[in-house]
Amino acid sequence: MLWTEKYRPKTLNDVMAGKETISKVLEWAKNWQKGAWKPLLLAGPPGIGKTSLAMAIANTMKWEFVEMNASDQRNWEIINKIVGEGAFNETISDEGEFLSSRSGRLKLIVLDEVDNIHKKEDVGGESALIRIIKRKPRQPIILIANDPYQLSPELRKLCEFIEFRRLTKTQILKVLQEICAREGIECEKEALQEIAENAGGDLRAAINDLQAIAEGKKEISVEDVIVSKRTQEVDVFKVLQKIFKTNYSPYGDAMLLDESPEDLIQWIEENLPLEYSGEDLFRGYLALSRADIFISRVKKRQFYRLWKYATYLMTNGVQQMREETKSGFTKYKRPQTWQFLFQTKQKRELKDGILKKISNFSHLSTKKAKSEILPILTVLLKNLDIERSAKIAVFYQFNREELEFLVGEKAEEIIKFIEENKLHRIDESWVSTEISERLDLVKKEEKAKEEQKSKEKRVKDLTLDSFFS
Repeated sequence: MLWTEKYRPKTLNDVMAGKETISKVLEWAKNWQKGAWKPLLLAGPPGIGKTSLAMAIANTMKWEFVEMNASDQRNWEIINKIVGEGAFNETISDEGEFLSSRSGRLKLIVLDEVDNIHKKEDVGGESALIRIIKRKPRQPIILIANDPYQLSPELRKLCEFIEFRRLTKTQILKVLQEICAREGIECEKEALQEIAENAGGDLRAAINDLQAIAEGKKEISVEDVIVSKRTQEVDVFKVLQKIFKTNYSPYGDAMLLDESPEDLIQWIEENLPLEYSGEDLFRGYLALSRADIFISRVKKRQFYRLWKYATYLMTNGVQQMREETKSGFTKYKRPQTWQFLFQTKQKRELKDGILKKISNFSHLSTKKAKSEILPILTVLLKNLDIERSAKIAVFYQFNREELEFLVGEKAEEIIKFIEENKLHRIDESWVSTEISERLDLVKKEEKAKEEQKSKEKRVKDLTLDSFFS
């Protein structure tokens, strides 16, 4: 049995986390039982105990526990079926006992890797999750994410947010010492310190390393600790050096990075021109393009085994494409794409919020709202008089920031008109009334034209004989 499972914390008292974090989680659980229904979002690097904390709170509160990997079950149908039905129904224990939510016997639903679910409005699991949360489910929900900022702002706002940090070497050392004591293993403190340091804040990795070293032993010394130092985010520079400056295989180091192949390929692409030139540069990009094909297939087919081929091509493949090694120190750069995305993140989130409002009030998908309605609305808001622009803004409930994004300086005039005339969105009646009035006017004009044509026709057909007949 893996020690990570064997020594997984049973209650909150066993969890290795700060007192403030434990206190917040416990307070959230108690508030949920009282009726304050807001899901909990646990975020932070892998291996620091987010899932263990969720299981511990379930045991502490005597709740049933259901875990689901959101990255495997991504679309709205599955999320809605599994999470939606489970969140609103009563539950039955593993022993077959009926558990009433009125008596506080709840079922904790845990969605792991929720930052990997589909975002697309029409099929996305995230949109389904938002709808479920807004209905205020009776059963408690915990969302777990490595990168919370991959989630939409709307989903983050609907949750109680607790962000975890990597564990300290001292915290990891304490856990390792307890495991050794319970397993009856004598281990030098220096050896455990080495394991704790190598783990880089990842408790799960440290426990796995300890078990691998201790296999079949009752004593462990520093000499037994032959564990390669696990890399953290900053160590991506060491991988780049190995690719560009040495002939040693960088593939193994790349697999230990806390970076996905989608991120690593951007690091390599950004720094490739700093090391390669001419034919070497061409062949290097050729290897990267092959790696990118595998990454796109992973996205399309959700077949994550292909990631290892992508990683091999972008590391060993790029390395083997050079004929000469550039000597001297090279200062590697972060991907400029990330900087651009960071700078435009606020604008993108603002635009997404506008599209969501258009989608809701116009009863369209966000895709249609973006392609068909947003361009027209922008033109109307910029060119119509202030009164009509204000009515449109009120209808879609655009705030000042959203109007500034759409029309720039004119936003101030629109906001001023709305405030002075105390406009607010009650329903869609003013729209239907205006449309109805316009249709009536068009019908009257068409009727008048028809009568005029008929009269002219009668005059034209009139003859002397018919007049005296």
